[in-house]
Amino acid sequence: MVGGKAHRTVETDRTEKKQNRKMPVWALVTIDLLAVLVVIGGWFGARIIGDMLAEEEYIVVSEARDDLLQEQGLSVSTPEPSRPEPTAEAEVVEEEPEPDLRTPWQIRFEDHFTPEVVTTENSYSSPNISVTVSHHEVGEGDEKITYHLADIYIGNVECFRSGLAKTPPKFRMSASLLKMMEDNNAVVAVWSSRSSGVDLCVLYRDGRMQTYSSGKFHMDKAIVDDVFQVWSFGPALLNEDGTPRDIPWSAIPNVHISGRNPRTAIGYYEPGHYCFMVVDGRQKGYSRGATLAEMSQWFSEMGCMAAFNLDGGGSSLMGFQGELISKFYSEYPRNLSDCIYITDYALPTAEEAAGEDAVEAEDLEEVQIPEGAADETAPEQEVTDETP
Repeated sequence: MVGGKAHRTVETDRTEKKQNRKMPVWALVTIDLLAVLVVIGGWFGARIIGDMLAEEEYIVVSEARDDLLQEQGLSVSTPEPSRPEPTAEAEVVEEEPEPDLRTPWQIRFEDHFTPEVVTTENSYSSPNISVTVSHHEVGEGDEKITYHLADIYIGNVECFRSGLAKTPPKFRMSASLLKMMEDNNAVVAVWSSRSSGVDLCVLYRDGRMQTYSSGKFHMDKAIVDDVFQVWSFGPALLNEDGTPRDIPWSAIPNVHISGRNPRTAIGYYEPGHYCFMVVDGRQKGYSRGATLAEMSQWFSEMGCMAAFNLDGGGSSLMGFQGELISKFYSEYPRNLSDCIYITDYALPTAEEAAGEDAVEAEDLEEVQIPEGAADETAPEQEVTDETP
């Protein structure tokens, strides 16, 4: 019994010793981490080795293919990687639209303007103006009337101007129409008049053109309404609704004006759209001239909302692109002091204008006119009535 008990005690001691020899926890964790790293490293190693083998196989195959193509006389090319083409939508998004710098009239009448200056025998167009001249005949034989019409579109009211003859102050201010056109860079022009008339024609900066009898025009109000040009002669040829006007005798400054004469007039359709008209006259078989009633009827039929008679008779001339296109009844057209014209050139700045005035003043100081010589050398004195 004693021996058996001693044997069990020895076995128990051995078991306890084995249990006491178990590894600590940190060692087990370290072993586990090393095992994970070994597995991951093996996976990456297998991938790398696989890629290398695949690349070597691709190179071998490619070289074999190239050799085969060269033996057959075919070209060897390496395809470039394809790049996605930009879509139309992407291009539209990237491009910013350019700002539209045109004036409202340039947009409204864009069909009449051109990006560059375009000229023909009867037309002139640019980004700023459009002028088309036409010639018309009414009647036959001794009753025949010939007139010339300039249809005008402008992109800015600054293109519609009045010009004065540039002559030294001791001379009577007068020049030929072509000389005034040259001095003012005019594309088309007609004579105006500085004479006082019964009616007035007013052009505002917003493009409106209105006619007034002298008693109904108030300069203070016109200044508030931003007046741009005022012309005096008349009479007005249309009523406010564009219908022909029954012109009273009180509106006619000279009795000779009511008869058949060469005539000049301006017409207004809407802001930015105007016309010049010149009627040849006193030339039997070619053009007898027109009456005010006939002019009134023509402007109404053309659709004008306002029309204004200017100085006629010996002052009825129209110039276009540096040439006279109307036919004067005498050999030598008279010189006058002012005209109405359309220009395609930008106006000078205030500094440029001041510089030009200074140069002109210096030039005039050098002009020495002996006493009594002015009348001998002066051009023909201005005549504004419409008598033969």
